[in-house]
Amino acid sequence: MRDFILRARKGPTTAGLAQAQPGDDRHLEVIAHCVVNALFTSRRARPDTAIHLALDGPVAPPKVIRLEGEALGSLPGLDEQSIWSVLRQALDAGRHLALGEEVQAIPGVFVAKKSFEQLVRERLAAGPVYALRPGGADLRSISFPASAGFVLTDHLAMPRKVDRFLERLGAHPLSVGPTMLFASQCIAVVHNELDRQAGD
Repeated sequence: MRDFILRARKGPTTAGLAQAQPGDDRHLEVIAHCVVNALFTSRRARPDTAIHLALDGPVAPPKVIRLEGEALGSLPGLDEQSIWSVLRQALDAGRHLALGEEVQAIPGVFVAKKSFEQLVRERLAAGPVYALRPGGADLRSISFPASAGFVLTDHLAMPRKVDRFLERLGAHPLSVGPTMLFASQCIAVVHNELDRQAGD
């Protein structure tokens, strides 16, 4: 399973706040674009791929929404409003969760009351994890296993203490190239490299 973990420190954790407003500094479109690039190609949903959205914004953090491409199959649309409609369903389904609990909102979409740190620990138990950041090892220099996980942040830089936390856990720093890209573009570049390595 290819896993992407997107940390969104301002990502809303209740359904009522999961809608973009004019001048919104949360940049919810970043999350929507990452979902599309992680789970879909021009022809189909990606099999054996999931994206975990680690949301730490108001008013009930932490929450993690997991979307699994194969089980999800499709969305009402790939535009921002359609994607956030699905994410709002997930947040609504998870409104009464206790810490550590998880429920399935719709097929292929799960929500858990779980921290980013716990999510990363669990993912490391399943296989190697790579933390996307400038100065990491070149993406093209690594032969990735099928079970690789990738951690990245949205429009907000990952705090240095989180970088240190990831290093202590054994996550490998990884760079997708010399140019700073949007998070969704990083996901597309990673997919492209893994597809090439897999012979797709």
